[in-house]
Amino acid sequence: MAQAQADSLVQQYTGKYTFPEGSPVSEIGVIVENGVLTATSAMGNSELKVTETKDVFEVVAYAGTATFKRNADGKVIGVLIQVQDMNLEGTKTEEKKQLPERKDQRRP
Repeated sequence: MAQAQADSLVQQYTGKYTFPEGSPVSEIGVIVENGVLTATSAMGNSELKVTETKDVFEVVAYAGTATFKRNADGKVIGVLIQVQDMNLEGTKTEEKKQLPERKDQRRP
């Protein structure tokens, strides 16, 4: 049961995060790879290791931290990555699901 809870929490963080124009990386992906939460980007990949602080992870490969931001509803909406002297703030992008077109809404 505890493993299922941990998996559920980790899934909250997965997704694509985009960064402002001019940032060293334009986006990162947060995925679960072989049971490990991992950040992937054009600059490389790194394990995100759980710390004692909620929503804060160690960026293992770059000796930094990733702090996930939540909205008032508790949903993860962004991430602040602090590596060396860089602070990169990214926004989680929502996957837009295409709704099927309803027949009664079509135009002739």
